[in-house]
Amino acid sequence: MMKTIQGKFPAKLAAKLAALSTISLLAFATPLLAGTLDLSGRSDKDIEQDLTRKPVQIIDFVGVKKGDKVLDLLAGGGYYSELLSRVVGDKGAVTLQIPKAYLKYAEKALDVRLANDRLKNVTYLLSEADNLKLSENTYDSAFLVLGFHDMFFQDKGWDFTADEVMPQVLKSLKKGGKLLVIDHDAAENSGIRDVKTLHRIDSAFVKADLEKRGFKFIKTSKLLENDNDDHSKLVFVPELRRKTDRFVMLFEKI
Repeated sequence: MMKTIQGKFPAKLAAKLAALSTISLLAFATPLLAGTLDLSGRSDKDIEQDLTRKPVQIIDFVGVKKGDKVLDLLAGGGYYSELLSRVVGDKGAVTLQIPKAYLKYAEKALDVRLANDRLKNVTYLLSEADNLKLSENTYDSAFLVLGFHDMFFQDKGWDFTADEVMPQVLKSLKKGGKLLVIDHDAAENSGIRDVKTLHRIDSAFVKADLEKRGFKFIKTSKLLENDNDDHSKLVFVPELRRKTDRFVMLFEKI
């Protein structure tokens, strides 16, 4: 095909046409939620967060589709659970998981979000690290958004370690199932040094750690990068709140 193109057009133009052709093929091969995912009928707070969280692009990045079963691990107030419930539809299912320690931060938001059984395909799962109560070989994908760093420190009332949790998550995924990890990036080569003090974790550490646990790294995205974040500040300071430099990684169970 390239020989035919080059025979008719100048080399530079031929290269551009070939690139455009490749982009077009990739576009059709990628799930396109833009324009099809209804973002309305949600809280003002959720809609406000859409601007910096870019949920449509993130869900597209994972490749979630109708009929899928998705685990929203450490789901907080359920921001992603509600959106995922719309994507997977009536034949799909979403598990919204949190431990009891999250209730003081998320209970009010969850009460509103789940009131009157408004998300019929979402199951609310309150479970702890020693037994997440996840069925094996069940999920097409798992979302772990801004929670992985919390698995590397223990505190009074908080004990949710990666060593206990991630083997269960791996077993709960189907073969080929995807794991999305989004978190606040930390200084280069800092590992888990800042997980408690700044709520940040080094992206290189995350990749290496999950590969050791049996997850295959697939791809990363720059969707949530912020070059103005120098990684030295607590993620909750006003100027960085919901605007931190966040890495986006996708892994697979093989």
